[in-house]
Amino acid sequence: MLLKWAISDTSATCGKIYLSTIAKEITEYSIPSLGIAGIIKGNQIVITSESIVSISSYVANFKTNGVSVSVNGVPQTSGVTSNSYLSPLTYIVTGADGSTNEYTIQMVAPRVLGGGSLRLWFKADQLTLNDGDPIATWSDVSGYGNHIAQPNASLRPVFKKNQINGYPIAEYRSATASRMDLTSGAVGLYVTNSGSVFFVMRLIDTIAGGITLLNLHGGQGREISINHPISQYLVCRNGASCATISALPIPKAEFLTVGSVQVLMSTAREYWNGNLKAQVPLSYDYSGGSIPNSLYLGNGNLDADLVEVLYFNTDLSDADVQKVFFYLNTKYALLPM
Repeated sequence: MLLKWAISDTSATCGKIYLSTIAKEITEYSIPSLGIAGIIKGNQIVITSESIVSISSYVANFKTNGVSVSVNGVPQTSGVTSNSYLSPLTYIVTGADGSTNEYTIQMVAPRVLGGGSLRLWFKADQLTLNDGDPIATWSDVSGYGNHIAQPNASLRPVFKKNQINGYPIAEYRSATASRMDLTSGAVGLYVTNSGSVFFVMRLIDTIAGGITLLNLHGGQGREISINHPISQYLVCRNGASCATISALPIPKAEFLTVGSVQVLMSTAREYWNGNLKAQVPLSYDYSGGSIPNSLYLGNGNLDADLVEVLYFNTDLSDADVQKVFFYLNTKYALLPM
C-alpha cells in the first residue's frame, strides 16, 4: 500500500494541496538458482516450482524503489542474503520517510504437497501454441508423465491466449471438442479413497446429462462432474452415484478455482478460490487403490475454459490446501468468493 502525504502551500497557489508518493515497493522478485520469477499481486508474491521436491534456503534477487528491505529485522541484499522458504516470509520495505510496506512471499511447490502425492498437473500456460491452435496433446508436469491427447483433429479443444490475467486457456466446447485421454498406462496414479483435485476454470454452460471435468476410471473409479441445470459440483463413483458437497451452483462466465478434498470414506470438502463452501459425509469406496484403466479430461458435453488442473492421490491438509489456493489466486488474480 502506498503512503501519501500532503503539503499545504500558503504562497500564490494558496489553498492547493499537493500529494507526493513515498516509494516503498518490491517491483521484481526471483530465485535465480531455481530459474523462477515471482508472481507479484499487490502485497503478495508467490514463487512456484514445477520441479523441486523439497524446499530449503535460497538467495533471492529483487528490485525495490524503497531505501531498505528487511526480513525479521535482518537487512536484505539482493543476490546475497539467503532465507529459508519452508514458511512464508514477510519482507519489510522502508521508504525515504521511514514509513514501511509489508510483502508476504511464499514458495509453493505442488510436488512437495501432500507428501509428494501430486499425480496430475495440467497448465494451459505450459502449452507452446499459437492463438487459436487446436490442442493435440496436453503434457502432465507433475513429474509422472500422465499426458493426455485427442487424436481426432476435429474434436480437439482450442488454445486461446490472454484470457485470464494474461494467461491462456484450453477452450472446450461441446459442439466441437471431446475429451482428452491418457496417452499410455497411468504412472504412479491410483484411484484411492482419499483424493484432492483443483480446477481453474470458467464454466460457460451445462448440458442435459451433466458434464465431466475429470474421470479416473478403474472399476469403481472417481469422477468430478458438474450437474445440469443447476451447475453444482459433483463427486461421483463410476457405475454407482454422484453426490453434491455444496448446494451452490457454480457461476457461469466467471473464472474461479473450484476444488474438493475427500478424506477416506468419511467426508468431502468443497472450496471456491480458497473459501470452504461445505463439508459433508461421503462414504464412496474407490476399490482400494487400483490403477485406473483410463483417464480423461472433459467430455463431449463440456462447455468450459480450463486453465489449470491439479490432482493429488491423498487428502491434503488444510495448510496445503491454502498453499494451492495462494498460488492459484495470486497467479490468476482471483478474489475470495
